Amino acid sequence: MSKYNQSKVKAIFGGKGFYIALVLCLAAAAVIVYAALLHPLQKAEPVVEVDPAPVAPVIQTQPVEEASVDPITEPEVTPEELVPQVISPLDGTTVTVFSTTELMYDETMADWRTHNGLDIQAAEGDSVKTAADGTVLSVKNDELMGTTVIIEHADGYTTQYSSLMPDPPVSEGQKVNAGDIIGCVGNTAAAENSMGAHLHFSVSKDGKVIDPAEYVG
Repeated sequence: MSKYNQSKVKAIFGGKGFYIALVLCLAAAAVIVYAALLHPLQKAEPVVEVDPAPVAPVIQTQPVEEASVDPITEPEVTPEELVPQVISPLDGTTVTVFSTTELMYDETMADWRTHNGLDIQAAEGDSVKTAADGTVLSVKNDELMGTTVIIEHADGYTTQYSSLMPDPPVSEGQKVNAGDIIGCVGNTAAAENSMGAHLHFSVSKDGKVIDPAEYVG
């Protein structure tokens, strides 16, 4: 082959070769794109952490009533329930006091003697009251102490009311309460008539005479 012909062949094939190579490259690229479209790469989806839903606070709209426990209380005891009620039998002036150890001069009897009670001076007819609850033990007219009422009380106590006016409004066996009227002030005690109208009041505990001031307080 002549040099002319060789150059011509190179020119023809050289130009076509370029285009053939280009076509092949485009075809390969098309195949790659097609394959990519048919089989897309699966990307791992990012893991999104979800915070737990917040818990709404409980709002107490009404006060909660707590179960009440009643304390164990003992019944109150008043002083009046602990000891018997004792009152003074008469409002007046004490003119002779209780004395069993020292002798006292008795103007009526004109001698010296002991005195087993209180002499309380008051107007004739003034009301004499029971010192405490009890039962009338006796109503009598004593030769020396005049009209006398004796009342029996709890715990071995007895009270005596002498020099009363005759015919007191109580009788033997009658129940009386502290403050009940059991007679009126008189001057019937022969042994004490020099002092005028008065009440002779005496108290005994288990048969033994005691100071009335200790009982009445």
